[in-house]
Amino acid sequence: MIDKLEFYHGAALVRLIEDPRCETIGKHAYGYRVNQERLVAIKYSTRAISPWGFTFSRDDIERLQGAEYEFGGCLIAFVCGGDGVCALSWATVADLLGNAPGGISAKRGFAGCYGVSGPAGTLKGKIAMNRWPGIVFDGKETN
Repeated sequence: MIDKLEFYHGAALVRLIEDPRCETIGKHAYGYRVNQERLVAIKYSTRAISPWGFTFSRDDIERLQGAEYEFGGCLIAFVCGGDGVCALSWATVADLLGNAPGGISAKRGFAGCYGVSGPAGTLKGKIAMNRWPGIVFDGKETN
């Protein structure tokens, strides 16, 4: 039987691996190392429809801050059920969390882009469904 984590991580990783800019990918203590230079951490929600919620514990925050320091940047890929993948830099996610444990919400209407918010605010701009996995390679978060 396929574990939920394997299923949802696989959804994000397949698109990443199939991108021609992806040369290598490997497991790291905090997520996945892409092309030996970029770290991607994956969070998933099993909810079928918008909004999708993602929680960050104190331990998550400490690990991701460590990854940010080690790699000079870290991406969080939010797997939104069967809808798609919405990704942001850890710096942006930390700002939305107010650098404290809490939840991030991703919302998307029919044929729309992802809106992301947290306890400390709402992301300015929206994230197109086709930004994943491009953000891993070009770093551009919003449209």
